[in-house]
Amino acid sequence: MKYTSSKKADKKIEQDLNLIVKEILKKDSKIISIILTGGFGRGEGPVKETKDKIILYNDYDLQVVSQTKISKEEVDELSGKISKKLGFSGIVNFYPFEKEKQKIKDNFYLDIKFYTIKELKNLLPRVRTYEFKNDSTVVYGKDIRNIIPNYNLNEIPLSEGIKFVLDRMSHLIEYYSVEKNYDREFLTYSICQAYSAICTALLMFSRKYEIGYEKSAEIFSENYKKDFIELYKKIPELDKRIKKYVSWRLNPKKPEVKNLEEEWKIVARDILEVAKYLLSKFLNKKIETTEDLSNAILSMREKFYAPYVKDILEKNLGFSNDFLIKSVIPFVSFVLKYKFYNRLKKRKIENVKIFFNKSPDLIIYGSAPFILNSVLEKEIDNEILKRGQDLLKKIYPTKSKNWEKISVEYANAYISFFLQKI
Repeated sequence: MKYTSSKKADKKIEQDLNLIVKEILKKDSKIISIILTGGFGRGEGPVKETKDKIILYNDYDLQVVSQTKISKEEVDELSGKISKKLGFSGIVNFYPFEKEKQKIKDNFYLDIKFYTIKELKNLLPRVRTYEFKNDSTVVYGKDIRNIIPNYNLNEIPLSEGIKFVLDRMSHLIEYYSVEKNYDREFLTYSICQAYSAICTALLMFSRKYEIGYEKSAEIFSENYKKDFIELYKKIPELDKRIKKYVSWRLNPKKPEVKNLEEEWKIVARDILEVAKYLLSKFLNKKIETTEDLSNAILSMREKFYAPYVKDILEKNLGFSNDFLIKSVIPFVSFVLKYKFYNRLKKRKIENVKIFFNKSPDLIIYGSAPFILNSVLEKEIDNEILKRGQDLLKKIYPTKSKNWEKISVEYANAYISFFLQKI
C-alpha cells in the first residue's frame, strides 16, 4: 500500500502496521475494523529517508472499531505499550515539556481511538470525520466506512479552521528557542505544519477546501489573489510559501532549510496576519493589532463554541435552537475550567486559579499573539512579552522572567489543556 512518497518508507510502515494490528488484536479479540487516517492514511505521510533508516515525522492515527467498549485509560496504556515496541517513548515524552528533548526522531506516538458501531454512526461534522470516511486506509477487517455520516466539507464549522491556526501558532512558540535549544528538523516541521494550517483554514473560509496537502496547496495558489484580496496585499508570497513547505513535507529526502531562524520569523508573522484576517471575518470586526487579535480570541466564546454545542444537542436531543445553545455554552465553559483545574492538580501544579472568567483554552490562545510577537525583532520586546504572561497567569502559575522559560510554561499550559491523553 502507499502511505508516503517513498517505497522504502512504505515497506517500513507496512511492518509497523502489522505489529500494531497484532498487538491491538491481542488486547481485544472483537475488533471489527482498523483504519489508518491522517497523512499516512491517504499516501501523504511525512517521512525522512536516510541511508540506513526511515524517520517518521508524524504519528500513526488509527481508528479502531470494536464490539466492546474500551476505557480511555486502557487505550492510553495500549498506545504506550505499542509505541515502545516500535522503539519510541510515546506521548510521555511531551510532558513536562523540555525544548531540548523535542527531537523529530523521538516525536512519534501512536494515536489510537476506539469506537463502537453506534459511536461511528454518530460522529459529528468535523474534518477528521470527513477524512475518516473519504480519505483513509483499511488495514484490518471490514470496510465499515459507509456507516459514517456522509457530511459535506462545507458543513464543518469554521471554528475548526480558527482552531487549526491557533494550535499551530502555539506550536511555533513551543518548538522555538531563543537559546537555540531546538531540533532543526522539528522546527522546520513546525513551520511546515503552520503553513498547512493556514492553507486549510483559509480554504475552509472560502468554501474551497479539499482533503490533501498537495491538492489544497494547488487550489489555494489558483484562488489566493482573487479570494483573499486584503491578505494578498499584505502577504503576496503566501501561496508560494505554502507550496514550498508542502513540497518539503512530501519529499522523503528532506533538504535542510537555510536561514531557519528567519524562516521561523516569517511564518510567525504570516500566521499572526492570517489569524487577524480570519478572526475579522469570523467575528465581523476590525482586527489590526496584536492587542486586537488577543481581545478577539478572548471574546469569541459564544461564536467559537456555538457550532459544536449545536451539533452535540442535535445528536443527543434531536433538536437545538439559539436560546438553548446560548444557555449551554456557559456550562461547557465551566466544565472545561473544572477539568483543566483537576488536570493541573494531578500534575502537582500549585497556586492554580479556577475562578477565572474565560475558558482556559481561550486564555491560552489569547496570550499566544503577545508571546509570539515579542520575539520577532532583533531584541525581545519585554513589554509585549509581559502582556502575554499576565494573561497566562490567569490560568497557569508563571513567574519566569525571560522568553525561553515563559514559552516552556506556555507549552505546559497548552499541553495540560489540549493533550488530555497524557
